Amino acid sequence: MDENYFKLLKEYYPSKADIRSELISLNAKLYLPKGTEYFFSDVHGEAPAFLQLLKSASGNIREKISMHFGETLLKDEQDKLAELIYNPKETLHQMEINGELTEDYLTITIHRLISLFRFVSTKYAKTYVRKKFGYLFTDIVDELLYTNDSEFNKKQYYDKLVENIVKYDAAEEFIVTITTLIQRISVDKLHVVGDIYDRGPSPQIIMDELLTFPNVDIQWGNHDIEWMGAVAGNKALVAACIANAISYNNFDMLEDGYGINLRPLYEFAIITYKDDPCKLFMPRIFDKNLYDNISSEIAAKMFKAISIIRYKLDGKLIERNPDFSMEDRNFLKLIDYENMTYKGEALKDSNFPTVDPKNPLKLTKAEQTVIDTLSLDFKRGVKLNRHIEFLYENGALYKIENGSLLFHACLPLNKDGTFTEVDICGKKYKGKALMDKFDQISRNAYYKGDEKSLDILWYLFYGRYSPLFGKSQFSYFENIFIENKELKKEIYNPYYSLSEKEEIVDMILDEFRVTGERRRIVNGHVPVKTIKGDNPIRAKGKLYVIDGGISKPYQDKTGIAGYTLVFNSHAVSLAEHKNYKSITDGVSSYRPNIREIEVLHPRMLIKDTDEGKTIRKRIEVLEELLKKYDNL
Repeated sequence: MDENYFKLLKEYYPSKADIRSELISLNAKLYLPKGTEYFFSDVHGEAPAFLQLLKSASGNIREKISMHFGETLLKDEQDKLAELIYNPKETLHQMEINGELTEDYLTITIHRLISLFRFVSTKYAKTYVRKKFGYLFTDIVDELLYTNDSEFNKKQYYDKLVENIVKYDAAEEFIVTITTLIQRISVDKLHVVGDIYDRGPSPQIIMDELLTFPNVDIQWGNHDIEWMGAVAGNKALVAACIANAISYNNFDMLEDGYGINLRPLYEFAIITYKDDPCKLFMPRIFDKNLYDNISSEIAAKMFKAISIIRYKLDGKLIERNPDFSMEDRNFLKLIDYENMTYKGEALKDSNFPTVDPKNPLKLTKAEQTVIDTLSLDFKRGVKLNRHIEFLYENGALYKIENGSLLFHACLPLNKDGTFTEVDICGKKYKGKALMDKFDQISRNAYYKGDEKSLDILWYLFYGRYSPLFGKSQFSYFENIFIENKELKKEIYNPYYSLSEKEEIVDMILDEFRVTGERRRIVNGHVPVKTIKGDNPIRAKGKLYVIDGGISKPYQDKTGIAGYTLVFNSHAVSLAEHKNYKSITDGVSSYRPNIREIEVLHPRMLIKDTDEGKTIRKRIEVLEELLKKYDNL
């Protein structure tokens, strides 16, 4: 390495003793067990379920309580302790109302929480655990955690610390701090394999939580890229976001959550479609709004109004991008307005008051005002922009870590199992190069405002060769207007069937240079229908598909409420969540069905991980610095 580099590095280490101290710590750290990684996918705005799974480490904290207190606490007491850890503020508040928040309870509970925190953090280095402390009670937590209370004098000191926490009315705040630390230490690393947005009512609450999480990455899903593109300035995607939200009755999320003003759309819809019942556009209601109590009849008019605007914007985008080869998705241009048919099939709704058959893609002045106003709200919304910026900064199209290749949907393949070549701006890309190119384009759209890149974000949302989508079409027009099931059919890319073969998965892992004896692909996107016999584990354990249906609209089809993949130092395990109600009701005793898929013998240490490779490289550099130190 260049000598100037070592001279600069020397400034961070005032003496050889500092280097030696760092080397001792780093070498020792290599022999600690690896942290626990948690993988979620397709949470689709289902904040209550997702947050409960995150706070409970998918039921793992309840297991730890049972292991640690199994011989000293009754099951009911264990459940109450779990409930406190998962929802400390709410639990303490309710106990205060019930008159249960006594000094004895607070004292005993703090002792139990500290004991549990010691138990769950025992495999980590002290320096790592201390980084989780935050700013409240740092010194006190440090003392309680690492004081040996078996010694008489130390025990008195320990007891006095707890006694004074209660005496000076700091107990409740201290309990919230400790319970949060237990949550954070139980989930060392969080991977979200796409689709935080759409369908469910509260993606903004999920994003608020992710912003506070210390170690998280996101592999963008097509529904994430839809919102990312809308904020970046693609008006067709703005219309898609609004249409999807209204179709699931998510008015609170739009107006209260993200401050998007729907008044112009509302006024336009009730004037333009005042005599139209818009029966085909009735929203699917899984959750009630608390603040925006809009009737289904009005919502249907708004849904139809924004849908027609969306079809027009989609059509214009398709026309200015002939390289997308999506002329067959230019809906309004494919309608025979004399016979009111689409591709030879009768339309179930033929009332298009704003569509000029001679120029069907032209927006009326009123429609233009509506989409301009909505787009401005997407552009200037403070919370929404903070969330989208987080997705860009902490997300990517794919990620490789500890033998896991993570991407949301697929890698486009031909029927013979070879990588599909996709033309992007006159140049062909396939395999890893295709993913890298789409990742770069996604960033150019947001950071540079490049118009072509913005249009490609639309393609990534539902283009047939998009690795975030991977179907022949997205039938959002046909599902509303057409009876013929053949026209609605969405044919999956060959990836989805071919990836069940071990040799295909190995080929993809080789393409991304994922090495090692234990390696795997983790996907979401396609719900695993367990009620039809689908298995989330494929290709002889080398492919995990973990979209099991945490989204309420999917649970009738899947039969469960999703999966969490857990990768700790002992095993790679799959937690199967029975149903939405079981996650959100009676959460203190919630335990999913856990299957150990890959048992690790010997136990996996940090030296065996990607972090270990980085540490070893750092050790090499510091050892070289130590040799050169006196001559620099």
